[in-house]
Amino acid sequence: MTKSRIRIYVLVALNMFGALAFFWPFVLPAGIGSEAAHDADAPFILLGLLALLGGLLFVELGRHGMGPKVVALIGVLGAAMVALRLPGFIAGFSAMFIIVLVAGNAFGPGFGFLLGAVGMFASGLFVGGLGPWLPFQMVAVGWMGMGAGLLPKQPQRSRILWLAAYGFVTGYVFGAIMNLWTWPFLTAGTEISWSPGAGTVENLRHYFTFYAATSFVWDTFRAIGNAAMVLILGKPLLSALDRAARRMNLQVAPSS
Repeated sequence: MTKSRIRIYVLVALNMFGALAFFWPFVLPAGIGSEAAHDADAPFILLGLLALLGGLLFVELGRHGMGPKVVALIGVLGAAMVALRLPGFIAGFSAMFIIVLVAGNAFGPGFGFLLGAVGMFASGLFVGGLGPWLPFQMVAVGWMGMGAGLLPKQPQRSRILWLAAYGFVTGYVFGAIMNLWTWPFLTAGTEISWSPGAGTVENLRHYFTFYAATSFVWDTFRAIGNAAMVLILGKPLLSALDRAARRMNLQVAPSS
């Protein structure tokens, strides 16, 4: 079995595990009813996520024989995420998302997921953001980086526009995904709660009512901030990371 195929299998396993972490309350609703319900399962989700991330990192180490350089690159970019998160958030926006967006686009979906999850874990340690929400943030930011790596391969000018549009959309998608980890617990017994017998359309209406009331305004700051950061800083950052990708034989997008 080739390393490329193993990388795909590990990445699929990470995505399935992340989706399960978010959606198990909808499959096994008996546990719903306590705001602190994820306090019990979050440590196990974190351990499982770290184990799978370790597997993905191990596979990435053998990518074109550039293992130590891949580790160094993840360390540098992860440290940049920590540094950019330290000043805090402007509503839902943080400058750290620019690193995930451009690195994922330059190095591909596997690297993007790994950097997003590892960088979020490291920044959580530094800013005291440890709690049952952390593994869910790691998965959501990992998905953001993975998606950036799956964008159509375009010349740099088009890439910037695609990436800015992607950053804008994922500003909202990130918030919508993150709300899922608390929605079935926080709203239990209310008119906007999830109900197994309500049907898909009705439950979606409940959820988007909850989302609009709790997250939409904050996510708008993130969406606009992501797009603005890409338009302002995307070109020099992508150029630098593209050069690094070519030197490490990790290039996944055209640079002209």
